[in-house]
Amino acid sequence: MTVSDAELVSAIESTLFLYPPIAGQFQDLGIPGIRGRLTKISHPLTNLAGDARFSEREADAMIRRVQDRYGSMAFGWVTGPSTRPFDLPDRLAAAGLAREESLAGMALADLGLAVTADPAVRVEEVSFRDALAESDMMARAYGLPLEVARFFNEVLAASAAQIKARGYFGYRGSGGPVAWSFLVYLPDSPIVLLGGAATLPEHRGHGLYTALVARRLADARGDGRTAAVIQADRATSAPICAKLGFRELCALEVFVRQATS
Repeated sequence: MTVSDAELVSAIESTLFLYPPIAGQFQDLGIPGIRGRLTKISHPLTNLAGDARFSEREADAMIRRVQDRYGSMAFGWVTGPSTRPFDLPDRLAAAGLAREESLAGMALADLGLAVTADPAVRVEEVSFRDALAESDMMARAYGLPLEVARFFNEVLAASAAQIKARGYFGYRGSGGPVAWSFLVYLPDSPIVLLGGAATLPEHRGHGLYTALVARRLADARGDGRTAAVIQADRATSAPICAKLGFRELCALEVFVRQATS
C-alpha cells in the first residue's frame, strides 16, 4: 500500500499523543482545541501539549488556559506543520516558553530497504516487564529522570491491549543491555512509529542505533506494515536515519516551561 506524504506527516504529529488516558498514570488535558496529557510528574515529556487547532483570536487566552491547567509543574508544547494559528510558536515564546529543540519528522516509505548492521551488535526483543526492570539503564541512555523512564514503560505496558508495541534491547559483548528502543504499530494503519531509542553514552558510535533501526524495520515489514515514521533528534538520530534512507518531511518545535515555585 502506497502511503502519501500527507499521511506520513499526520502520523509524525499525531503519534506524540497516541496513547489514551490511563487511570493512575495520566489524564487528558481536557481543553478543546488542543491535545495533551497531564501527569503528577513535573517534566516536559510527561506533561506534553500540542496539535493545537484554534484561531488567532483565541490564541493568547488558550495559552494562558494551558499554563493554568499545568499549574506550577513543568510542561512541554510541540508545534508542527498542522499547528494553528501559524504564529503560535512566536506567541508561546512571548508567553515565556523557551524554544528547546527542533525535531526532524522523518519517514521511510520502503521497509524493504536493506540496512546493514554491525554483526558485533545483538538485538533482542524484550517484554514490558524486562523494560521496567531496566528503567535505570533506559533513563541514563536518554538522559531522563528515572521516574520519567518508568512512566513511559508503564504506559506502554498498560496500553498493550489497545495499541501494539514491541520493545528491544541492544547488546555489545557479554554484558547487559546498553541500548533500547520501541516499535509502535499505529492502529488501522500501514504505518509504524520508531519510538524512543537511546544508547548509553559510553557505548555510542558502535552501531547500536543502526542495529535497532534495522531490527524494527524488519519486524514491521514481517508484520505487513509498509512505512515508518520517526521524530528524530537532529544532533543524534536524524543524521543516521538520513543515511539509512529516511526523508525529512517536517519539523517539530519543542517549547518548554520549567516548573515554577
